[in-house]
Amino acid sequence: AGRVLGRPGSPLTLAPPLREGQREVLQGLDRLGYLQPADGLGSSAVLSGGYCEDSLGRRVQALAVGPAELEQFGVSGCVINIGEAVSLSSDHERRVGEVLATACDLLLAEFATSLEQDLWLLQQPAGGGVDPWVAARRQQALHARVSRKRCLDDCRARATDFAQRPTAMATLRRPWKANIRTSG
Repeated sequence: AGRVLGRPGSPLTLAPPLREGQREVLQGLDRLGYLQPADGLGSSAVLSGGYCEDSLGRRVQALAVGPAELEQFGVSGCVINIGEAVSLSSDHERRVGEVLATACDLLLAEFATSLEQDLWLLQQPAGGGVDPWVAARRQQALHARVSRKRCLDDCRARATDFAQRPTAMATLRRPWKANIRTSG
């Protein structure tokens, strides 16, 4: 299963300055153990099949919290709803999908080549005089890059679809895996 890890300095760690409410929601999610230890969004992952880890989904939800959600639920209500995979609103769900799709676009733009170009390169012979070990390592690197790009592309498509058709009860369609914690 492919995993695409964000890294320090990537677009996922370069979000615009957080509004105070968003910062408080992120801190609350972290304090209550809803977030895996992470350096910003840098250690979150996109998985094969276009899903991302819960922690990234929750972080993106916190970043998409707006004044309407904060007014209706307050910081604590946003924290609990996001942490327990309860939708805040259809508009919030749409913004979450848009933020995640944009993050995938930005990460894909960091690559020097497109997915199509990498697939073409995989089909090319190593060429004469190339050390077999070097040729094998080149192929492995290309396969890894293709896998990363496919994961991001699938996640972008899933997030875009989610943003275009939000529902207030969209838990099963969310572009992240929902592992709902229960007490007791």
